[in-house]
Amino acid sequence: MEILETIKKYGTQEQCVRYLEKTRWGDKAVCPYCSSERSSNRKDVLRHKCHDCNRSFSVLIGTIMEATKLPLPKWFLAMNLILNAKKGISSLQLARDIGVNKNTAWYLQKRIRQAMDEGDSILRGIIETDESYVGGSLVNKHKKHKEIKGYNKCGMEHKTPVLGMLQRKGKIVVRVLNKAFGKEIKPIMKKSISKESDLVTDGFGGYKDLGEYFNQHIILNHSKKIRRIGEYHTNSIEGFWSMLKRAIMGQYHKISPEHLQEYLNELAFKYNHRNNGYAFETLVKNCLKPKYASI
Repeated sequence: MEILETIKKYGTQEQCVRYLEKTRWGDKAVCPYCSSERSSNRKDVLRHKCHDCNRSFSVLIGTIMEATKLPLPKWFLAMNLILNAKKGISSLQLARDIGVNKNTAWYLQKRIRQAMDEGDSILRGIIETDESYVGGSLVNKHKKHKEIKGYNKCGMEHKTPVLGMLQRKGKIVVRVLNKAFGKEIKPIMKKSISKESDLVTDGFGGYKDLGEYFNQHIILNHSKKIRRIGEYHTNSIEGFWSMLKRAIMGQYHKISPEHLQEYLNELAFKYNHRNNGYAFETLVKNCLKPKYASI
């Protein structure tokens, strides 16, 4: 959805509330406390009064927007700006765009990214799988950190490993790893990829013996310049890694390991809905799901 269209359709608090009510409840409000459909509309405060439990409620109860003091038009505009920024938008830029301080912008982004986590999809067909590492160069780290950790200058121990699984012409699932070891990688892959799929990887040892579980395991030996075998390659997943690194270098600059999965959720959601003309509506529905209420 275009930004101007968002402002036109959801430019007032009432417009946003009516849209959220229609999306969450349909034609009749449902009390989030007792599930009763017997209620009256309090138009003056955009709330409802339940006739069974006698409690007042709004459409925001049990969602990531519950008890927010920020006007809903700014929530909607923030969602749209995040969706339209292919390589991400910094909290400082978002703060300037919607007229809030940087802490409020960071609050919004954190919760919206949580709603972008659609769980582990089951991938089928040709699945490109690859690992990547997120983190700065060891050269830039303080000397005391190098000495305490005992990092190898040529290794990746100082970076956070990430596993990506991409269905050809389909969705991607990305997960942060503690260590890029087979015993951690394989359970994630078996959970997210159908057994009937053709798995395409490089020669990394963590993928060893996966051909016994999946339909096929095509190994591309990159060290011998083997990048493609027929229709099998890892160009798509490598393109996603490029987008991730461009987002870090161009927008976020630094991402701490504890928040990395949330940033990956955002990039994966936008990738998965890149051809979906209703990505904004999908995100709003995700924000209304009760499982996000404790964020």
